[in-house]
Parts: sequence; C-alpha cells; structure tokens
Amino acid sequence: MIYASTFFIAFLLALFLSPVSVKISKRFNIFSKPKKGETGGKPCLGGIAIYMAFIVTVLLMAFFKVIHGPGFAGLIIASGMIVLLGLIDDAKDLSPLKKIIVELIAIGVLILFGVFTGISFLPIWTNILITLIWVLFITNAFNLLDIADGLTSGLVIIISLTLLVISLVNRDIFSAIVLVALLGSHLGFLKYNYPPARIYMGDTGSLFSGFVLAAVAINISYAPLERPVALITPILAMSLPIYDTLFLIIMRIKKGKPIFSKTNDHFTLRLVTMGNGVRKSIWIMYLFSIFLAVSSLIVAFGPNRTGVVMLIVVVLVFILMGKKVGMVKVED
Repeated sequence: MIYASTFFIAFLLALFLSPVSVKISKRFNIFSKPKKGETGGKPCLGGIAIYMAFIVTVLLMAFFKVIHGPGFAGLIIASGMIVLLGLIDDAKDLSPLKKIIVELIAIGVLILFGVFTGISFLPIWTNILITLIWVLFITNAFNLLDIADGLTSGLVIIISLTLLVISLVNRDIFSAIVLVALLGSHLGFLKYNYPPARIYMGDTGSLFSGFVLAAVAINISYAPLERPVALITPILAMSLPIYDTLFLIIMRIKKGKPIFSKTNDHFTLRLVTMGNGVRKSIWIMYLFSIFLAVSSLIVAFGPNRTGVVMLIVVVLVFILMGKKVGMVKVED
C-alpha cells in the first residue's frame, strides 16, 4: 500500500502540474529552440512538474515517517540545487563550466550527508572519487539524452523499474520510495511529452532526473562478497545514457567539433535519419533499454559466470549497433 500510494500521488500530481508548467513557460517566455520543421519552440519547463510531483510525494512519505535519515535530507537539498541550476539554464543557457561547478557542489552535499559508494575493498577516498565521477557523468548524460519527444522520460521509467526490483529484493525502503516517486512523476509527465510532445522537460527535468537516479543507484547494495560481478549492475542499468554520451563524444571528436557543442550526432537522431521516424526510433530505444534492464537483473542476481557472459553479450550488441548507426550521415 505504501508503494502504491507513493506511485499514485506522484502520478496524479504530474498529470495535474504538467499543464500548469506549460502556462508558466508561456508566462515567462521560456521555450525550446525550434527543431527542423517546427515553426516555433515548445514550452520547456516540464521539469518543474516532474520535480514538484516528486518532492511533494517524498516529503509526504517523510511526514508519515516512511523514509527518513541524513541520506534523505542530503538528496532533497542536493536535488533542489540541481533543479535551481536547471531552471536558470533553461532561462539563460549557462556555460558548461558553470553547470559543472554547481553540480560538483551538489554532489559534495550528497557526500557530506553520507550518500556515496560503499565498495568494501576500496578506501573511502576512492569511494568518494567514484561518487563524484559517477554522479557528474550520469547527471550530464541524461541532460544530453533529452533530444527527442518522450525519450528521456521513457528511459527514466525503465531504469527506475530496474533499480526498484533490486531495492525491493534488498528491502531498501528509502531507495524504493524514491524510485517509485520518480517513476510516477515521469509516467504522469509522459502523457504530455510523448510524441508529438506538448511540452519538454528542459534542463530542469533532465538534470534532476539524472542526478536522482545516479544518487539512488549508489545507495543500493548489489554485490555480496561471493558475487563481485554484480557491482556493474548500476552501470549496466544505465548503460544506454552512458553509451549515448560516449557515442556523441566520439562522433564530435571525429568531426573536430567541441564536445559541448550542439550537433545532430545523437544515437536517437541517427535512428530518425535512417528513416524510422520519431516514434519508432524512441521505441527502438525503449526496447533496447528493456533488454539492458533484463541483463542488469541477470547480472544482479545470477552467478558470476552468468553475469560475465551477459556483460560480453551486451558489449557486443553495443559494438554492432554503434558500427551500423555510426555510419549514418547527419547534418551538423
């Protein structure tokens, strides 16, 4: 009942608040840059709806003492900083350096409140360094991923479900509640973001979602001593945003373009260029993410040998897809 209540509160709030965020976007004249074929940009403050649905839900759960503790407080404070960063970026388009500085400060807050990796055979400074790199990379990977209607919310839902299964098995109530709230928020928002989208989540939503998923992923326990391969579970679960970011970086370097420049080299946009259309392309990404979700659960709960085999299969699939899609010519 707790998880069902959390989901429906977040879902219904997102359904109600998404149209409100459209009005806020129009009131402050905050729109996306028009895409090819569009006559004008679209409202891009949908992240406000996602964040408000999420924060109200988890604070309600905290009020009823379902979740509590320093880790929860750290996540609330740090994610609030990320949302503020996203709002300013949506309004003023900040430089990458300024965004990274604020993100590092927010990650520092997480660490101060005790949210960092706990790999037992590594010293604490190494765990802290891994946390900094992991959360920074995943946060920005989701930010870069948000380039097609319905894509980011769909992948957040699939990844949240994957990590939720592991949380429930481990009886990790804190992580499970956060993931259910995030899942409900994005599912409610997806009604308005599914192609053809009426609103975009903007940097507010993509940075926030990536940050929360990255933080929760390192809070979950994966690997008993006899199954070290399970440590790669969160990487595998989020390997599609990770791969898309690395793919984008490689393509831009090959073209001699700055890494943070805006080009059409995204994996999804190349699928569209291949003639799949937007809806078919995002469903290819959804199905690929579901495959990775199943692979992650096999690695998380299966024996070491099975996990290694599954990892090899995933790597081979990524290589084959990368070669095929990477050959597609796109406009800069």
